[in-house]
Amino acid sequence: MKRYSLYLLAVIFLSIAVISGRIADESTWENETASQAVSSGAGEIGGILADLLWLQLDRYHHIWMYQGNEWMTATDYLPQLWLIIKLDPTFAEAYIDGGNHLAINLGHPEEGLRLLAEGVRQCPDNEKMRWERLIVLWQTYYYGSRSIQEAAWDYMTLVKEKRGLIVDPWNEANAALILELCFEDDSLRFNHTEISERYGERCDFIRFASRNDLWRPIP
Repeated sequence: MKRYSLYLLAVIFLSIAVISGRIADESTWENETASQAVSSGAGEIGGILADLLWLQLDRYHHIWMYQGNEWMTATDYLPQLWLIIKLDPTFAEAYIDGGNHLAINLGHPEEGLRLLAEGVRQCPDNEKMRWERLIVLWQTYYYGSRSIQEAAWDYMTLVKEKRGLIVDPWNEANAALILELCFEDDSLRFNHTEISERYGERCDFIRFASRNDLWRPIP
Protein backbone atom coordinates (compact mmCIF):
# COMPACT_ATOMS: atom_id res chain seq x y z
CA MET A 1 0.00 0.00 0.00
CA LYS A 2 2.85 2.37 0.85
CA ARG A 3 4.36 1.77 -2.58
CA TYR A 4 1.28 3.00 -4.41
CA SER A 5 0.83 5.95 -2.01
CA LEU A 6 4.34 7.15 -2.72
CA TYR A 7 3.87 6.56 -6.43
CA LEU A 8 0.64 8.60 -6.39
CA LEU A 9 2.36 11.40 -4.46
CA ALA A 10 5.10 11.55 -7.07
CA VAL A 11 2.56 11.72 -9.91
CA ILE A 12 0.66 14.52 -8.14
CA PHE A 13 3.91 16.43 -7.63
CA LEU A 14 4.80 16.08 -11.30
CA SER A 15 1.39 17.35 -12.34
CA ILE A 16 1.69 20.39 -10.06
CA ALA A 17 5.21 21.07 -11.34
CA VAL A 18 4.03 20.99 -14.97
CA ILE A 19 1.09 23.31 -14.26
CA SER A 20 3.28 25.68 -12.22
CA GLY A 21 5.84 25.75 -15.00
CA ARG A 22 3.22 26.69 -17.58
CA ILE A 23 1.88 29.47 -15.37
CA ALA A 24 5.39 30.79 -14.81
CA ASP A 25 6.07 30.75 -18.56
CA GLU A 26 2.90 32.68 -19.29
CA SER A 27 3.38 35.29 -16.57
CA THR A 28 5.63 38.37 -16.71
CA TRP A 29 7.21 38.36 -13.29
CA GLU A 30 9.38 41.32 -12.52
CA ASN A 31 11.13 39.45 -9.73
CA GLU A 32 13.31 36.77 -11.34
CA THR A 33 14.61 35.70 -7.92
CA ALA A 34 11.15 34.56 -6.85
CA SER A 35 10.78 32.47 -10.00
CA GLN A 36 14.17 30.84 -9.44
CA ALA A 37 13.30 30.10 -5.83
CA VAL A 38 10.12 28.30 -6.87
CA SER A 39 12.03 26.21 -9.44
CA SER A 40 14.75 25.39 -6.94
CA GLY A 41 12.24 24.29 -4.31
CA ALA A 42 10.38 22.10 -6.80
CA GLY A 43 13.67 20.53 -7.87
CA GLU A 44 14.62 19.69 -4.29
CA ILE A 45 11.25 18.09 -3.58
CA GLY A 46 11.48 16.13 -6.83
CA GLY A 47 14.93 14.91 -5.83
CA ILE A 48 13.68 13.76 -2.42
CA LEU A 49 10.77 11.87 -3.99
CA ALA A 50 13.14 10.29 -6.52
CA ASP A 51 15.41 9.10 -3.70
CA LEU A 52 12.45 7.59 -1.83
CA LEU A 53 11.17 5.83 -4.94
CA TRP A 54 14.66 4.46 -5.62
CA LEU A 55 14.99 3.08 -2.08
CA GLN A 56 11.56 1.50 -2.46
CA LEU A 57 12.63 0.02 -5.80
CA ASP A 58 15.68 -1.56 -4.18
CA ARG A 59 13.43 -3.15 -1.54
CA TYR A 60 11.11 -4.42 -4.27
CA HIS A 61 14.09 -5.94 -6.08
CA HIS A 62 15.19 -7.91 -3.01
CA ILE A 63 11.66 -9.12 -2.28
CA TRP A 64 11.21 -10.20 -5.91
CA MET A 65 14.44 -12.22 -5.77
CA TYR A 66 13.59 -13.67 -2.34
CA GLN A 67 10.31 -14.98 -3.76
CA GLY A 68 12.27 -16.96 -6.33
CA ASN A 69 11.44 -14.80 -9.35
CA GLU A 70 13.91 -14.20 -12.18
CA TRP A 71 14.90 -10.52 -12.16
CA MET A 72 16.01 -10.63 -15.80
CA THR A 73 12.37 -10.95 -16.87
CA ALA A 74 10.91 -8.23 -14.62
CA THR A 75 9.21 -5.33 -16.41
CA ASP A 76 6.62 -3.93 -14.00
CA TYR A 77 9.17 -1.77 -12.21
CA LEU A 78 10.17 0.14 -15.36
CA PRO A 79 7.39 2.79 -15.06
CA GLN A 80 8.76 3.67 -11.63
CA LEU A 81 12.22 4.12 -13.16
CA TRP A 82 10.76 6.53 -15.73
CA LEU A 83 9.07 8.43 -12.91
CA ILE A 84 12.34 8.68 -10.95
CA ILE A 85 14.03 10.14 -14.03
CA LYS A 86 11.19 12.62 -14.54
CA LEU A 87 11.42 13.73 -10.92
CA ASP A 88 15.21 14.00 -11.05
CA PRO A 89 16.71 14.03 -14.58
CA THR A 90 20.22 13.75 -13.10
CA PHE A 91 19.53 10.45 -11.26
CA ALA A 92 22.35 8.46 -12.88
CA GLU A 93 21.58 5.10 -11.25
CA ALA A 94 18.09 5.05 -12.76
CA TYR A 95 19.51 5.48 -16.28
CA ILE A 96 22.16 2.82 -15.61
CA ASP A 97 19.72 0.28 -14.20
CA GLY A 98 17.04 0.91 -16.80
CA GLY A 99 19.39 1.04 -19.79
CA ASN A 100 21.19 -2.16 -18.85
CA HIS A 101 17.96 -4.01 -18.07
CA LEU A 102 16.33 -2.99 -21.34
CA ALA A 103 19.34 -3.66 -23.56
CA ILE A 104 20.83 -6.78 -21.96
CA ASN A 105 18.13 -8.56 -19.96
CA LEU A 106 15.04 -7.74 -22.00
CA GLY A 107 16.70 -7.73 -25.42
CA HIS A 108 15.82 -4.16 -26.44
CA PRO A 109 19.26 -2.66 -27.19
CA GLU A 110 17.99 0.38 -29.08
CA GLU A 111 15.73 1.51 -26.23
CA GLY A 112 18.35 0.72 -23.60
CA LEU A 113 21.14 2.56 -25.41
CA ARG A 114 18.85 5.53 -26.04
CA LEU A 115 18.17 5.74 -22.31
CA LEU A 116 21.89 5.48 -21.51
CA ALA A 117 22.72 8.19 -24.07
CA GLU A 118 20.20 10.46 -22.38
CA GLY A 119 21.83 9.63 -19.06
CA VAL A 120 25.23 10.68 -20.41
CA ARG A 121 23.69 13.94 -21.64
CA GLN A 122 22.05 14.66 -18.29
CA CYS A 123 25.02 13.49 -16.18
CA PRO A 124 28.07 14.49 -18.25
CA ASP A 125 30.55 14.25 -15.35
CA ASN A 126 29.43 10.84 -14.12
CA GLU A 127 32.02 8.26 -15.20
CA LYS A 128 29.82 5.31 -14.14
CA MET A 129 27.23 6.55 -16.61
CA ARG A 130 29.72 6.62 -19.49
CA TRP A 131 31.22 3.30 -18.44
CA GLU A 132 27.84 1.57 -18.44
CA ARG A 133 27.07 2.90 -21.92
CA LEU A 134 30.44 1.57 -23.14
CA ILE A 135 29.80 -1.86 -21.63
CA VAL A 136 26.30 -2.14 -23.10
CA LEU A 137 27.55 -1.06 -26.54
CA TRP A 138 30.28 -3.69 -26.29
CA GLN A 139 27.99 -6.47 -25.07
CA THR A 140 25.25 -5.86 -27.62
CA TYR A 141 27.47 -4.71 -30.52
CA TYR A 142 24.30 -2.96 -31.66
CA TYR A 143 25.96 0.01 -33.39
CA GLY A 144 29.16 -1.77 -34.37
CA SER A 145 32.85 -1.47 -33.52
CA ARG A 146 33.22 2.24 -34.23
CA SER A 147 30.60 3.21 -31.65
CA ILE A 148 32.37 1.07 -29.04
CA GLN A 149 35.70 2.72 -29.79
CA GLU A 150 34.22 6.21 -29.54
CA ALA A 151 32.50 5.36 -26.25
CA ALA A 152 35.78 3.99 -24.86
CA TRP A 153 37.70 7.12 -25.89
CA ASP A 154 34.92 9.25 -24.42
CA TYR A 155 35.18 7.38 -21.12
CA MET A 156 38.98 7.54 -21.01
CA THR A 157 38.92 11.27 -21.73
CA LEU A 158 36.67 11.85 -18.71
CA VAL A 159 38.93 9.65 -16.57
CA LYS A 160 41.92 11.76 -17.61
CA GLU A 161 40.06 14.96 -16.74
CA LYS A 162 39.02 13.61 -13.33
CA ARG A 163 42.28 11.87 -12.43
CA GLY A 164 42.19 10.92 -8.75
CA LEU A 165 38.48 11.68 -8.39
CA ILE A 166 36.89 8.76 -10.22
CA VAL A 167 34.81 6.08 -8.52
CA ASP A 168 36.18 2.97 -10.27
CA PRO A 169 39.79 3.73 -11.33
CA TRP A 170 40.46 0.14 -12.48
CA ASN A 171 37.99 0.53 -15.33
CA GLU A 172 40.49 2.66 -17.24
CA ALA A 173 42.52 -0.50 -17.85
CA ASN A 174 39.33 -2.34 -18.80
CA ALA A 175 38.49 0.37 -21.35
CA ALA A 176 41.94 -0.06 -22.89
CA LEU A 177 41.34 -3.82 -23.00
CA ILE A 178 38.05 -3.29 -24.85
CA LEU A 179 39.86 -1.09 -27.37
CA GLU A 180 42.53 -3.76 -27.77
CA LEU A 181 39.87 -6.36 -28.59
CA CYS A 182 37.95 -4.01 -30.91
CA PHE A 183 40.99 -3.16 -33.01
CA GLU A 184 42.13 -6.79 -33.02
CA ASP A 185 38.87 -7.70 -34.79
CA ASP A 186 38.79 -4.60 -37.02
CA SER A 187 40.51 -6.18 -40.02
CA LEU A 188 39.29 -3.44 -42.38
CA ARG A 189 41.39 -0.81 -40.57
CA PHE A 190 44.98 -0.24 -41.65
CA ASN A 191 47.52 -1.26 -38.97
CA HIS A 192 44.72 -2.55 -36.76
CA THR A 193 47.03 -5.18 -35.25
CA GLU A 194 49.62 -2.59 -34.19
CA ILE A 195 46.93 -0.32 -32.71
CA SER A 196 45.46 -3.29 -30.83
CA GLU A 197 48.88 -4.14 -29.39
CA ARG A 198 49.39 -0.56 -28.21
CA TYR A 199 46.12 -0.60 -26.29
CA GLY A 200 47.06 -3.99 -24.87
CA GLU A 201 50.34 -2.52 -23.63
CA ARG A 202 48.50 0.44 -22.17
CA CYS A 203 46.11 -1.88 -20.35
CA ASP A 204 49.03 -3.85 -18.89
CA PHE A 205 50.84 -0.67 -17.85
CA ILE A 206 47.81 0.80 -16.07
CA ARG A 207 47.26 -2.44 -14.18
CA PHE A 208 50.94 -2.69 -13.25
CA ALA A 209 51.04 0.94 -12.12
CA SER A 210 47.86 0.51 -10.10
CA ARG A 211 49.17 -2.59 -8.32
CA ASN A 212 52.42 -0.83 -7.48
CA ASP A 213 50.80 2.47 -6.45
CA LEU A 214 52.42 4.34 -9.36
CA TRP A 215 49.16 5.67 -10.85
CA ARG A 216 48.78 8.95 -8.99
CA PRO A 217 46.59 12.03 -9.59
CA ILE A 218 48.03 14.67 -11.89
CA PRO A 219 48.73 17.86 -9.82
